[in-house]
Amino acid sequence: MASSKYYAYYVRGRKIALIQHDYTLGSGQTLSQPGLNAVGARGDVLWKSPTESITEGLEIEYAYSPRYTIDSEATTQVNKFYLNGWTIIDGYLTFVRSHDDDVPSWDSSPYNTVGDDEYIVIRESARWNGLHKVKTATAEGYIQTYTRVNKSIPVVYGSSNIDIAAEADDKAFINANAGTNIWLNALFSAGDYIFIHGSATVKNNGFWKVHSVADSTSSEATSGIYIADRHYCYDKMTDGTLTTEGIDTTIDSHADANASITIYRVYRDFCYLESDVNALSDESDTIDLPEYLAKALVYYVKAKIAEDRADLEQKEYNMREFNRLLEKNESSKIWGARRIGSDETAIK
Repeated sequence: MASSKYYAYYVRGRKIALIQHDYTLGSGQTLSQPGLNAVGARGDVLWKSPTESITEGLEIEYAYSPRYTIDSEATTQVNKFYLNGWTIIDGYLTFVRSHDDDVPSWDSSPYNTVGDDEYIVIRESARWNGLHKVKTATAEGYIQTYTRVNKSIPVVYGSSNIDIAAEADDKAFINANAGTNIWLNALFSAGDYIFIHGSATVKNNGFWKVHSVADSTSSEATSGIYIADRHYCYDKMTDGTLTTEGIDTTIDSHADANASITIYRVYRDFCYLESDVNALSDESDTIDLPEYLAKALVYYVKAKIAEDRADLEQKEYNMREFNRLLEKNESSKIWGARRIGSDETAIK
């Protein structure tokens, strides 16, 4: 006879994890409960990450009321845009996007569907998935959000004192003018990623990988960094697949002397954002609650008002109604036939 399968779950914050009952000790064990005999099995019950596929899928009901809704179907280059990574500007989480020969302007079509003080949802990020509010969507290729990040990163604000050399041997040299006290070799290392904007030669702007570092200590002008691979998002179907990241290993930088450019240390994290997000923000929003809970909420508010007036009788009455509707809501989740009356009069 085939053995039964038993599953359980646990909740951490807004996340749910599924675990499977097993009898076998081995690698991957996540939780052991000796002596537990809740399923009629022997005492050494083990709970692990699922050890086999669940072909019928997993159904979850009544998980939570969402904090936002997305009003339109996600369409790439309409209300869904891919990003190369992120950085931090003035303490705020900032997402950056590069194209193969420039950076996009979030003030122009189609990118201006992402507006200031609007909400976006980040997906497929290694760290920042979820809802964020836009602080500034710029013409310089980056979107600054209101999400605060307690992290300090290197940034260089050039003021007519940064030189970018033309490509040579598949890399380009960037350095500061002598006497500026800007030592790029001390700020960035080989393998880092940087984001450049502000160059008069637009091909220099974008998302770059640092190839190597010139470790001279004699002058800032000889102590720069070499950039090589350019990472970018496709913006036209004729260029390639929109949902993948492009990497140009044969760069095409142009000489730009005494430039007033900005160089950010960035983190590569190919992900995407969705706009057209309707987030709960003020009293005019509709809260997605089932009928019983919507009525219960009214009684709860009335109870708090009565409590503030020191009307304890009305407060107790409203709290009883509140709890009664909560119980009805819980009962509504139970499937199966309901019996009416005593055993003798029950409907067969």
